[in-house]
Amino acid sequence: MKFCVYCFLPQHRACDYNATVRGVLLPLIAFMLWTSPPAVTVQRNGQPEIRIPALERRIHELINKERTGKKLPALQFDEKLSNIARAHSTDMARRNFFSHINPDGKDPTARGRLAGYVCKKDFGSYFTEGLAENLYQGNLYSSVRTRGNEKTYAWNTLEDLASQSVMGWMKSKGHRENILGKTFDTTGIGVAISKDDKVYVTQVFC
Repeated sequence: MKFCVYCFLPQHRACDYNATVRGVLLPLIAFMLWTSPPAVTVQRNGQPEIRIPALERRIHELINKERTGKKLPALQFDEKLSNIARAHSTDMARRNFFSHINPDGKDPTARGRLAGYVCKKDFGSYFTEGLAENLYQGNLYSSVRTRGNEKTYAWNTLEDLASQSVMGWMKSKGHRENILGKTFDTTGIGVAISKDDKVYVTQVFC
């Protein structure tokens, strides 16, 4: 985190994971999925409304804009994958961690199997098994200024949050490779917002 006088700048983090393997099956164990967070954040003074389903769809649109700009086919939005992604974002928000491996030791592919989703593709000379994943953690606001007992927030809009996550991923080699992966054709995006205003974004690829 970075600090300045009367001003707190939230930290932004990103993490990529690609567990797809060629010709190998991964033994995986299930764990409990959390329920989805509210679809709309509770608003404070001056705070824009953030509808989580709309934010997820906007991130998806921006991801496909990056792909089509590279002459790649758009990824199909899959609600089952989104449920898997949303559950992981919710888990990170509730248990206060940021990792592809949750505190129970489960990776994206293991979490997918719990939900009954197996990603396996046969390309003739080889096959792939497993889910890839991008993570991003931002904040509802970019800064907060304190004067006495009064706090003034510089709130991020839905468009800010969507563009920040995708731009952050595209600047990172591993995240960019997942987004522009030629073997992926399906994706799901899940967003959760924690009580301390962190915004968790999970994108899962198959």
